[in-house]
Formats: sequence, structure tokens, C-alpha cells
Amino acid sequence: MLRFVLSAALAVLSLSPASAAWHKASSRHFVVYADDEAAYLRSYAEKLERVDQAIRSARGMADPDIGLGNRLTIFVVPSALDVAKLMRGNNSSVAGFYRTGATNMIAVVPRRTDRQSQLTPDAVFFHEYAHHLMFQEIDTPVPAWLVEGFAEFMSTAETHEDGSVGLGAAPLHRARDLYRRENPFPFSQMLAGARPRTAQERSAIYSRGWLLTHYLTFAEKRRGQLSKYLSLLATSMGGTQAAQSAFGDLRTLERDTEEYLDADKFPYLTIAADRLKLGSIAVDPLPVGAAAMMPLQIRLRAGADENRPALVAEIAALAARYPNDPLVQTTLGYAYIDGGDPVAAGTAADAALAADATSVEAMVLKGRSLLAQAKASGKPADFGAARNWFNKANRIDPEDPEPLIWFYRSFLDQKVPPTANAIAALTYASDLAPQDMALRLIAARLYLGQGKIAEAKRRLIPVAYNPHGGRLADEAQELLQRITAVGDRH
Repeated sequence: MLRFVLSAALAVLSLSPASAAWHKASSRHFVVYADDEAAYLRSYAEKLERVDQAIRSARGMADPDIGLGNRLTIFVVPSALDVAKLMRGNNSSVAGFYRTGATNMIAVVPRRTDRQSQLTPDAVFFHEYAHHLMFQEIDTPVPAWLVEGFAEFMSTAETHEDGSVGLGAAPLHRARDLYRRENPFPFSQMLAGARPRTAQERSAIYSRGWLLTHYLTFAEKRRGQLSKYLSLLATSMGGTQAAQSAFGDLRTLERDTEEYLDADKFPYLTIAADRLKLGSIAVDPLPVGAAAMMPLQIRLRAGADENRPALVAEIAALAARYPNDPLVQTTLGYAYIDGGDPVAAGTAADAALAADATSVEAMVLKGRSLLAQAKASGKPADFGAARNWFNKANRIDPEDPEPLIWFYRSFLDQKVPPTANAIAALTYASDLAPQDMALRLIAARLYLGQGKIAEAKRRLIPVAYNPHGGRLADEAQELLQRITAVGDRH
């Protein structure tokens, strides 16, 4: 996650009651909400789609169809100060954040950042979105410096008036780290896979990671070396040996990149507009009730409010004024679910379904309310009733991972072995939402239980090599080591 220092004295939440300007933009990969004019939102959604297509084109990535419920939801708030207030712990240094959970996949980005900051709102989002795309595809080890270097490379994407997209501009927000007299995290350590220990070393993963990624991408004499390095890592070769085999002397590599930096002439890749297939973009004003609820929904989904009962009460008071608005009622229902009142959540789900009988979100909410009640009753029929709603939701949007996840979890909640169909649902959900690291880990364990070692490894590797993976990364690395040890014994 990208960070920069804000003035704590200015961190006053400005998510005021909604104006009439709240709009929703729906495109192939995104759902964007902003309290702004329709023209701005359309332009913003188009820019996001162009950058998405440019990254896919540059990397040769597939672009499979995704369900309506599997698009990334983006909330645009007025400023970086508002982002900080929405971050758990009210972290005043956060300029934007992205949550990868398949059941609440959101990004919160600012309309503007501090005027004196070189870190733009676009750079914040494109960095995080590059991670989102990278983790959809990788099935071989990718070291931390390349994970962050690739994201920084894509963070400076620029859309041009002719519709083309430029990739590779220098990240001005990393200039201070790039032009340090000495690299605090030498390539001999970085390429070996050593973990950074100090703040300067962690910053170097981003700045020097960008520099090395950029250099290896454009330098003719280094063509093919990055692919060779990654291929060697995939054979379980150690980082140092793989780097030396691919790049030669690492001190020479570091010296070459320093000369590349000092030349201050960075090549730039332009993806022509006719290579970018955007699809349709619909922009609609939100109804009055939905517009009024939107600031509260953002707070609910961001999860920052320490006094959750007060937030639920605020949502309930507003929802009482708009009983026929499906977005209002689903927001209320999820607030009740989070607050531990499944019966009230079911009532809100019924109201939402009465207003929109095809709402997948409301169907999942209804299923979750029944599932929570079934856990209390313990009756098999009650669990079956909950599963029926998850099945209904899945029939409407088969590519939405959330109904599949809850269908699987219903068996765990019932304390009975998941059926083969439930296991298949969960593993498919992990394919639909590969950026959800916890989901990948669960799927990997299920594949291991079935003796499908290759499938398990494919899901474990991105988790194990996620530089922000924490406990999940440690678990994935341990599982990979055990798989390798068993393989070696055979």
C-alpha cells in the first residue's frame, strides 16, 4: 500500500451528507461511486478501463469475462484526508487503500491529494490495481522487489488525448529514494530474497524495484534476462544463484542501473488506442435514498468506525425513510449482519428483494441471515434454506464468487463435511477472485486433501511470495516446503 505523510491537524472527515451529484459508473471491470458530475465519472471510468487494457496488452494477459458481482468497486472520496479517516486505525499517512477480500473487494481513492505531494491519486490506485492484476496470473515465484517494482512501473500510467496509454514514466514520488547517494538495500541482498529490516530498506524495494524493473524491461543488452531469472527461481534455485546465472556479476548490474538512472532518459512504452477494447460504460445518477446512504455505506465497507453500533443505528434511521430502495435496504441488512442481528438482516433483505427480485447482493444477504439463524437452531432444513438462496444467486451470476464461498461455508457452519459440489464451488471461487490470499490458501488445502499437488502449488505460490502477506505468506511458505520435502523423498 502506498503511503505519504499528511498533516494530522487537517485530518477532518469531509464525507458530508450526500448531494444530488452522486453517480454510479458501471464498466466491464469496475463499479465506481463518486459524489461528482456524470462527465467526470464517465471520464474516470474510461481512464481506468484504458489502463486496465494497456497493462493486459503489455503483459499479454488474458481478459476473461467476469460476473457483475466480481468487478472491483471503487469509492472516490474528496481528499486523501478522507481516505485516512476511513482507514482502520485512522492512519493519517495512507493515501488510498485496496481490500482484496472476495466478499468485500473495494478500493478507496481520493479525488485529490495534498498539493505539495508528488503522489497523485492515480498513482495510488494504479499501483494497487497492478497488484490486483499481477496476482490474477502468477503461478511461479515472484520476488518482493519485482512485485513492488512492477506495481510502481504501472503506477505512473498516463492516458493521452488520442486514447493511447503510456507506461514507464518515472515515479516522481520516489525521487528522494532513487537519488540517495548509496542504495540502502544492495542488489546482492534484494535479489537474494532478503527481507528488508529498516524503513530505508523497505522504501528501496519500491524505488530500486522500479529502477531494476524499468532497466530490465528496456535495456537491449539485458533482453530476456528477467524471464531467465524467474524461470530459474521456479526450479527452486536460490535467489543469489538465479540472479548470478541470469544477470552475471551483480555489482556490474547495480552499476549499470545507476548509470541508467543518472542518464535520466527513461524509455516509454505507448499502447495505441486501437489496441484497447473498453466495452460500454454506463453512468447513472443514484436515487435520492441511495445517494443519502452512500457515505454510510462507504464507512460500513471500509470498516473503520470503532463504534459500530452507532453506525448501525445511523444507517437504520436513514433506511427507515427509504423502505423501497434496494441499495439502502441491502446496506441496512449488511449492517445488521455485521452487528449480529440476522433476523433484522433478513427483513432488510426481503425489502431489497421486493424492490429488485434479481438482486444477487440481496439474495446473498438473505442466505447469510438464514445461515446465521441455522447455526443457532442446528436444524438441517434451516441450513438447506440458506443454501437455496446461495444457489439462486449463483444461477443469476455464476461468475460472482460470493455465493460460492457462502455455499461452502454453510457446511462448515453445520459441522458436516463439505460435499464435492461445495468443494468445487470454493475452488472455483478462488479462481474467480485470485487476489484473495486467504481464499487461495483454503483452496490449496482442499486440493492437497484431494492429492492435487500441482493445483495446490499454483494457488500457494502467489500467497507465499506476497510481500504484504504476513501470516498467510508464512503459512503458504510452510506448506510449499512440506510439499517439496515430500516430493524429494519420493
